[in-house]
Amino acid sequence: MRREMSVKPFEMTIEELNEKQSFLSCQVKGYLDAHTVIQFEESLNQAVDQSQVKQLVVDLGDLYYISSAGIGALMGLTQKLRRQNGELILLRPSEKVFNIFEMLGFTHIFRIVQTQDEAMDALNESTVE
Repeated sequence: MRREMSVKPFEMTIEELNEKQSFLSCQVKGYLDAHTVIQFEESLNQAVDQSQVKQLVVDLGDLYYISSAGIGALMGLTQKLRRQNGELILLRPSEKVFNIFEMLGFTHIFRIVQTQDEAMDALNESTVE
């Protein structure tokens, strides 16, 4: 019996942007689960540590699925940034991902916005607070 294992697609890009203030932008595509979460966590933690930026916008528009491991990674980043008076903004999660957040009560913990303008407003608010 031959069993083929399929690797679910995962891709992310991180860049530092300067609008009115400096922040990191990350776009995540595919599946954020136990198989991909280590790459996600390590890459974002390294980017945050190297850039000294305390604001992070994670675009989830092309994320098809997030597991508890992925949510845990987002929680860890949220806590890390908030300890540094920073903020994690989740941008335009897909309907499926948003429903997972909502069902588990994470819409009350994460800062979730639907547009780039809302993300910029949220970043500006977080630096004023």
